[in-house]
Amino acid sequence: MKTRLDRILALSGLGSRSDVKKMIRKKNCCVDGVRIVSPSFILDTDLNKITIDGEPLVLRTNVYLMFNKPQGCVTSTSDPVHKTVMDYIKAPFDRMTLFPIGRLDIDTEGLLIITDDGEITHKITSPKSGTVKTYYLELSREPSDEEFKNYCEEFEKGIVLKNGYKCLPAKFEKCENKTGSFRSGFLMHITEGKFHQVKKMCLSAGNELCYLRRIAVGSIVLDETLKTGEYRELSAEEIDSLRDY
Repeated sequence: MKTRLDRILALSGLGSRSDVKKMIRKKNCCVDGVRIVSPSFILDTDLNKITIDGEPLVLRTNVYLMFNKPQGCVTSTSDPVHKTVMDYIKAPFDRMTLFPIGRLDIDTEGLLIITDDGEITHKITSPKSGTVKTYYLELSREPSDEEFKNYCEEFEKGIVLKNGYKCLPAKFEKCENKTGSFRSGFLMHITEGKFHQVKKMCLSAGNELCYLRRIAVGSIVLDETLKTGEYRELSAEEIDSLRDY
């Protein structure tokens, strides 16, 4: 891949564009053994080797961020009215061409993967992939044991929404409360991503959502140490598991 030297250094986590420009001019930055002082120098990452003060640079060709989306922002790269998830992303990543994988509704919190890897994005969002998305939810009305059993059965066989659409089979189960509220906690595991899908599934079952947070996408589980609005890079192990899922 042909790219500018300052871009590949920033992408590899050595700082913002302005930071790496200063570093290129001050440090011994070499491409194939030749010192380069121009940040705009074009190199081929598949052919050329970069060293910084004699140390080989470990190139990173893609970025993968785990973002804990807060309520009130839209899953988009730009929006004329609302704050977007990309407004939370800071240097050096804010200068990169990143985009969210899939979407979460404006009032939904939780895990969103932000990347520049189109192949991974297609793999996760393609209906054929069957990637499981797991949501933690709370309902406005506490279901009885019989109602809960009915919910599980309806979701597992593929509940029919009020608009006539039959959902793919989903798993529904109880879990411990994760918000500190008085309500019971539930987990919903789905392989689709239709507009307001979990909300519509609950409505069709005879109940309403009052809280929704996505906690897993495929093999990637939301880091509970991330506050809403915070993000971190995926580890090498997480990236590998995402590719192999």
